[in-house]
Amino acid sequence: MTKEDILNRTTWNEYGQGHCPIYVNLFEKKIPFIFFQKHQPKPKITDKMTDIVNEILTLNKTNLNVIKELLYEECLFSFQVADYGCEAKDGETDLEAHFREFEIANKDDAYDKSEVSQIQIKQEYDELDGRYSEIKINTATDELISVIVKNGKIIDFDFDGCTLSVFDKDEQQAKKYRHKTLK
Repeated sequence: MTKEDILNRTTWNEYGQGHCPIYVNLFEKKIPFIFFQKHQPKPKITDKMTDIVNEILTLNKTNLNVIKELLYEECLFSFQVADYGCEAKDGETDLEAHFREFEIANKDDAYDKSEVSQIQIKQEYDELDGRYSEIKINTATDELISVIVKNGKIIDFDFDGCTLSVFDKDEQQAKKYRHKTLK
């Protein structure tokens, strides 16, 4: 997709955010791409942002499995650090009770109970070494997470509001933090 194609499909709001619905084969539906550009008199997207859109559009079904695994990992993490009020039955752990109550037995369930809401691309990240986007997903645990795509590869997830510059130094920074939290 060319920069002109993207710009022709994009509507800009009063805050300089671009909204561009594009069909994403990976999810088999249109997903809104949200562009956060530097505040300029005329909204634009950069060549790097265009490259990022095309990287998302070329993600294949193997990547869907990676997203499913990350969503299951998010459930596993959230169920261990938060109390959702699930009562354990006899012989059942609190973690098992959460999976039972949320009706999540595997990564497919975690994905089916989640919803991809948008894909964010920020011009400020043009200054980083990598090319980054965030696939925003409302998870089965009612968390909003960012599945981080770096240079066309899904590398990890982090919670909403994460700073992507840490992934330039260490692609597994968020995963390491989650593991440290669980210790």
